[in-house]
Formats: sequence, structure tokens, C-alpha cells
Amino acid sequence: MSSLGEEIKRLEESFFVGRMKELKLFKDFVLGAASHARILSISGTGGIGKSSLLDQFRRICGDEDVPFFLLDSLDFTKTPIGFLSRLFTVIQTGMLETEDSSEEVFLQAAVQKLNTLAQDRRIVLVVDTYEEMNELDEWLRQTFLVRLSSHILIVLSGRFPLKGGWVASPAWRRMIKLIHLKAFDYETCEQYTANYGDYDVSFIRNSFMLTKGHPLTLSLFMGLLELRGMRGEQESEFLLLWNETFKEIAGQWLREIPDLALRELLEAVTMVRVFNHEILEMMLDKTISDKEFEKLIQLSFIRKSERGWYLHQVLRKALNQDFRLKKPQVYQELWRRSVKYNYSCVTSRYASLEERNLHLLDFIYIVGEPGFRAMFYDDALDQSYEIETVYLDNMAEAEQYMNDILANPDDYSQEMYDPVTNEKHMYNIPKAVHYKWFSSIRLADIIPLGSDTVRLLKNEKNEAVGIFIYIPIHRDSLSLLQQNPITQSYFQTLTKQELDRFRVAPESPAGWFQYIIDFSKDDSAAARFMFFQTYLSYYLKGGIMVYTAPMTYNQETVKGIGYVEVPKAAHKGFGPEFPAPVLVLDFREDKDIKNFVEKLYRSTQIEEDTSQRDAILSGLTDRERDIALLTMTCSSNQEIAQKLYLAEITVKKCLSRIYEKLEVKGKTELLQKLMS
Repeated sequence: MSSLGEEIKRLEESFFVGRMKELKLFKDFVLGAASHARILSISGTGGIGKSSLLDQFRRICGDEDVPFFLLDSLDFTKTPIGFLSRLFTVIQTGMLETEDSSEEVFLQAAVQKLNTLAQDRRIVLVVDTYEEMNELDEWLRQTFLVRLSSHILIVLSGRFPLKGGWVASPAWRRMIKLIHLKAFDYETCEQYTANYGDYDVSFIRNSFMLTKGHPLTLSLFMGLLELRGMRGEQESEFLLLWNETFKEIAGQWLREIPDLALRELLEAVTMVRVFNHEILEMMLDKTISDKEFEKLIQLSFIRKSERGWYLHQVLRKALNQDFRLKKPQVYQELWRRSVKYNYSCVTSRYASLEERNLHLLDFIYIVGEPGFRAMFYDDALDQSYEIETVYLDNMAEAEQYMNDILANPDDYSQEMYDPVTNEKHMYNIPKAVHYKWFSSIRLADIIPLGSDTVRLLKNEKNEAVGIFIYIPIHRDSLSLLQQNPITQSYFQTLTKQELDRFRVAPESPAGWFQYIIDFSKDDSAAARFMFFQTYLSYYLKGGIMVYTAPMTYNQETVKGIGYVEVPKAAHKGFGPEFPAPVLVLDFREDKDIKNFVEKLYRSTQIEEDTSQRDAILSGLTDRERDIALLTMTCSSNQEIAQKLYLAEITVKKCLSRIYEKLEVKGKTELLQKLMS
């Protein structure tokens, strides 16, 4: 008799259809039959089936006894240390134990471990959601991969095929095999619908035309049909009336799920990026049975990650908007609980730096100012861009971009929409302001100040459509920053002691002056999102971020994520008609980050009275109190034990005493009591 797990695996296998060419190519790749290829690039739009294909690749590696390691970029911050820390976890070596936490030490240890594993056999290393790796793309190619053994096969999976430096070099091109996933053809749709029953040719043809063979849309469509129990003539009537978009199909599917408990869980899941059993119980303030949770995570568009589970991002966005419109009061209550949960994670004194940064990004998205989300957030994009660092030898293209902007006689104006609320925001840059920004700086003066001072955004045609200038603040840049008409006012407000804090080595800047992010040649949400991905890499490095602009919209946008105005630093560097304040976000010390988080939390107007919680915990010992509080952010006893450097059995015994003292039956009731 087969186990439940084996039965689920068999059913999952039956729902995987098509992609035979891709499976054969990967098997040849693993077995060494793919000649020169060492890197497999999988690309395709959201919902096209990349993750399902990677599951099959894992199965092939298991059959061939080839180690398969997968890193999803959703699980780490986009810095070399973030990537390498996650890699250590995935290959199950634990964190590197050394007092030297420099990037080079981490890199050498990771490379040595992988090369040792690949000494006498092939291994496969996969990076999923690669479209979010833009900030690390150059580092991965030029610093990390070049040190790996030729026995290590690389799979990079994302929405877009590899480009830029990957294809500019004939040597790299020869190492890469491209797989671009397309929608299902008619025969594959026929195979897929057969999993739901015996449908006639007319129905299959119409469903193929309706869904255009898009796997996720087809899955939701067939699931909705199954929910309605439609068969025979009803199917034809259903198809004739059906003209909804993917978003509408998703919303309709959610509303028609007959299992109310499952529907409620899915609504809660749309509020958080990553979830587990206890998070959902805390958000819904009730006990969720193992059976109910299992039913949720068995849905085909729920994926497992190291941090928990997550809903396919394309579907999450569609369902979240539908949920917000249809049930605004329920939505607001779940939003309040998700804010409290993320706040507790960010402020936990037991969270590692990487854990805190990941939670911080989630927290900013949930509570951030709407204008900020409208400008930079869109997680369902299918346009391909790359960000190219500008050096002195390729500076001409960046100068041409600036000259093009200066030659444009018109003001810049754009409509943007908050992806959470759909609220419209207007973004305007007067021509005179644009002129001052670009005419007040010489690229030849600032490029030598740091390796990533100037960057260009390039589209699929390799055209420069945006520019990003961040001037590092260190001893060699201070003179320029104190003289430039746009940047000088902030530094003129500082005391000698404060200025001395900026006189650091160029290799470790004290912060960055965010001079300009310009995307006026491409007003798409995708272009803005790519700039945001790059901005985050600076944001998470610590240090101080300085920004100035005369437009109120820009000022309110950065204030919404924690920037504060510097007293007496306002200036008229953009011209007498355009006075501009200076705003800073100071992360130079840990207390600055805590203050920033506290301010964001207070801005939500969710006032949490901790006196009640303190009263609840007053009868516990210090250790018991720590363990009780950690149940709010840790998913297991093992995780609590690791954070407190205790044995897992000690945590289990302490929890038993806590339950007895607080008169609760278990962890679920404890969480409900603490969050009430």
C-alpha cells in the first residue's frame, strides 16, 4: 500500500504535461551529453510553468543520483553576503563560523565547499526567480561562477533570457543553453484537460482559445469549471459567456471555492509574502487544523521555500486586489494583523541580519507610503531590462542619455498607480529641474569615486532608457559634495565632528547621496521596478542615504519609507523658483534602524498596548518569557532553540511549563493570547 505522500507525488506527476523536449535537454545536460553547455537559462512569463519544470529537473537529478541545490532569490537579500549565506544553508553546512565576515572569506569558503562536493561527480546549482537578481548578475558571472569546478552545472530560471555580459562574450555564449518556455500547444492542453475528465473536442478547442494555452490560467479555468460542477451542455454555455481576463478568472475562482475554510486561508495568504501554519493562525486568530493547512499547501500554485510557503506572485496580486475590493473590512483587519506580525519579526532581537533585512522589505511594502509603492513596486512584470555599470571607457553612452534629456524642451509628467489600492498618483518634473540635475554634474568627476556611482537602465534593444546616480560619501568625495550646488547644502549644516564621520576609506563609504533616479525615457512600471531593485542593495548596506528634490511628490514618497527632513538644509540649487529640502535616512547604527521601524509602525496608527502582554507574561522566568515571545516569530521549536543556543528538548520542556502557567492547551492558544 502506497503512503499519502507517494499518492500526492503520483498525482502531481500526472498534472505535469508536455515539456518533453526541455526534459530531454536537461537530462542530456546532467549526463554530459550537451557538449560545451554548462549553464542552462530557463525563461518565460509569470505562470508559464518554470517552477513545475524545476520540480521535474529535481526528480531527474534524484533518479541519476546527482545532488540538486536550489536557491530562490525570494529567500535572500540581493547582496553577495546574502547570496552566500543562503547557499551555506541550502548545501546544509550551516553558517560560516569566523570572526572575519568579509565577502571574500565567505566567497572562498562557499567555492571550496561546492568544488569539494563536485570532486568526483556532477552537481546542479539552481537560482530561481533570477529576474530579481539584477543587482547580483555581474557579481555572479564575473566573481562567483568563474571559480566553480566545471563539474558544477548551473541553472538560472527567471522571466527573461540571459543577456548583457552573458551574451556579449563569445566564450560565455558557448557555455549557455537557452530554454524559453512558451504557452501549451493544443495537444498539451488536451493532455492537461484529460486530468479533469473526458471532455469533447469542441470544449478542449474552446478552452485552448480562451486561455491561450497559458498554464496557470488553464489551471484556474479548469479548477473553476470543476468547482461549478459543469458537464455536458452547460460547458458550452459557460464558454460562450466567458470573456474574463486572468485577473477576473482568479477573483472568480477564489469567490467560488465551496470550502469556506480554504477560501479564508487563501485570503490571508494574499497579505503576506511567505507564510506557515502558525502565521495564518495568528492572522486569523483561530486554530487551523493540520488537514486544512495541508489542503492549502497542496494547491498547485502554492510553492515551498526555506522560509515557508508562498503563493504564486502573479496570482497573489490578482487575488489580493479582488479580496480588498470585495471584503474591505475583513481585508483591513488582516492587514492590521500582518503589520503586527512583520513588526514583531523585524524588531526581534533574535533575528539575524539577513532575516531582519528580509522582514524589513516585507514590512516596508505593507506599510509604505502609497506613492512609493506606485513608483517602485510591481511584482507581475514581463518586460526585460538590465542595469549596466558606467565606467570611464563606456561613459559616452551615459553622456548621450543626459544630453538627450537636456535637449527635450518639455516638462516630464507621468501617471502611476499603487499596486495595492489602484490609486492614481501624478509624477511631474519641471524642465528647469531636469536641466539643473544634469548640468550640475560631470560624469568624469564622479565615476572614479566608486564602482557603482553611475548606472544605465537598458531595454531589450540595448538602448539606454534610464540613469541612476548615487554618489558615495567618503573622504575622497567630500570636496565635490561640498561644492556641488545640488548636494552642498546638507554638508554645510554639519559640524566638524559630523563631517569627520564621513572621512572614511572609499572601499567602505559612510553612505550615499542619491543624486538622481531618472526613467523619463521609459515610463513603464517595469523600468521603475528595476531601479527599485538596485536601490535596495544600497538601502540594506547600512550607512546614511541623502536625498533632495523640489517636487512635493518625491518628498512625500521618501518620507513614506522613513526619510526625515534635515533642519536648515533647504536650498535653491535647482533655481530660485524651486526650493528643495534635504532628507536623510540614517542606518549607520543599529538604533537608527530600530527608530526607523518604530516610526513606520506608528505611521500605521496601529497602537499596540504591550502592558497587557507584559501582565500575561509576568509569572514566567526570563527564559520562559523569551521562549514565549519567540513563538510569535519562529516556526518551530528547533528554530527557537537555535536563536537561544539551547537544546530543543529544553525548549519543549519550557513550553510545557509556559502552557501550564498561562492555562493554554498549546502553541496556537498561546499565540492567540499573546496577540489578543
